[in-house]
Amino acid sequence: MSFPASRIFSQCDLFPEEFSIVVTLRVPSLPPKRNEYLLTVVAEESDLLLLGLRFSPAQLHFLFLRKDRAGAWQTRVSFRSPALVDSRWHTLVLAVSAGVFSLTTDCGLPVDIMADVPFPATLSVRGARFFVGSRRRAKGLFTGLVRQLVLLPGSDATPRLCPSRNAPLAVLSIPRVLQALTGKPEDNEVLKYPYETNIRVTLGPRPPCTEVEDAQFWFDASRKGLYLCVGNEWVSVLAAKERLDYVEEHQNLFTNSETLGIEVFRIPQVGLFVATANRKATSAVYKWTEGKFVSYQNIPTHQAQAWRHFTIGKKIFLAVANFEPDEKGQEFSVIYKWSHRKLKFTPYQSIATHSARDWEAFEVDGEHFLAVANHREGDNHNIDSVIYKWNPATRLFEANQTIATSGAYDWEFFSVGPYSFLVVANTFNGTSTKVHSHLYIRLLGSFQLFQSFPTFGAADWEVFHIGERIFLAVANSHSYDVEMQVQNDSYVINSVIYELNVTAQAFVKFQDILTCSGGRRGLHAHLVEGE
Repeated sequence: MSFPASRIFSQCDLFPEEFSIVVTLRVPSLPPKRNEYLLTVVAEESDLLLLGLRFSPAQLHFLFLRKDRAGAWQTRVSFRSPALVDSRWHTLVLAVSAGVFSLTTDCGLPVDIMADVPFPATLSVRGARFFVGSRRRAKGLFTGLVRQLVLLPGSDATPRLCPSRNAPLAVLSIPRVLQALTGKPEDNEVLKYPYETNIRVTLGPRPPCTEVEDAQFWFDASRKGLYLCVGNEWVSVLAAKERLDYVEEHQNLFTNSETLGIEVFRIPQVGLFVATANRKATSAVYKWTEGKFVSYQNIPTHQAQAWRHFTIGKKIFLAVANFEPDEKGQEFSVIYKWSHRKLKFTPYQSIATHSARDWEAFEVDGEHFLAVANHREGDNHNIDSVIYKWNPATRLFEANQTIATSGAYDWEFFSVGPYSFLVVANTFNGTSTKVHSHLYIRLLGSFQLFQSFPTFGAADWEVFHIGERIFLAVANSHSYDVEMQVQNDSYVINSVIYELNVTAQAFVKFQDILTCSGGRRGLHAHLVEGE
């Protein structure tokens, strides 16, 4: 647990010249040479230890940083054998004043040390941080229990605790959450204190907090947070450290060949599914069962590139983009429909495509559309990609509009207010990956060119929002031209984020991001995290 020193020293950043540290703790046995930290104050930038309280089986050490004209060095004041590591509760008062360091254990006789080097009168804690139970490192972590830890400015605080009927548990300031707990009867050595309760170690969801769990700890090992059950609520005792890597490996999913795309979707009253687009002749659908995905259905495909799940009313569809022709030499991508009777996907409609890379499903004014990214026909990359429209009468998708593309790789649909947009990622025109990708706006019943972007082997577009701002990002894969010699770094290239400028009615460049062969999966993952 840590917090900035400014939380305590809000008016002045100088540590008091006279003060007491009061701690009530219980420490199990330690190896002979092990040291553990109770409290430290560390300069955040330099990682210098400004002040610390550390103990070993034989000694208690008070550390502080001293500066003068000759430089800065760390001073240590050691108290011999305070008998801490006996698995019993002890209350210590360390008092510092005028060059005298005094330690009182369990209201006993104080041990005084007249140090050659007094505690500094001008120890600045600006930019420093308090750490409880550590020194900001994994080494030396405190492994016992602490009931109270108080920093008190001024002279010796011992008279404020002692004498006491129960000296090992003398009280100066106990956290409110522990004050509500009942005490241990003095005549019963069998009962434990409530704060000596068992620790519940839990991975995963939060356990219940009821009368049964009252005064028990729960350690969320996945986020490294410690909580105490008080009443019906888990109270944070040791705050979970904020992380940027919330995704952890959960399951290795076996597929029969290289997987080029994944689609995650849910079918109401049935469950959660994952469809994998596999390079070889069979792709698969997996269902979430008892905490993991298990094989549910195999579907014949031909070098599948991507799946797209969508619904029309109560109908549930799954479309695959096939890159290669079938056994008869015919190129078709297939739309499958979920059968509520068979509880599986069945073929519904085959659509002629040309090395299809992607499907995009979208809805405009209550009408349903599918756009296919046709990559090439033979060696010709400059071909039409097609937008299909759902016909409620025939219950089939029918060609609605063709758009000239160059090695199309991806479609992305989005809306801004009442306007609908569709952007294509053009990858290759037959001679170069330096080719414009185009953004279209739907006007008067068709998509019309709105804006063009210079791209280099564009592999993916993603739209995302930050507040009211709208961004459009393209993943550039590589730079290639048949008339130029390929460079070793041709796959290290900038991908670009554009922002919508409403006044200019256009997307303008916001930021370049250096990528290495940016592609659909990497771009999407990073933008989700940023969003």
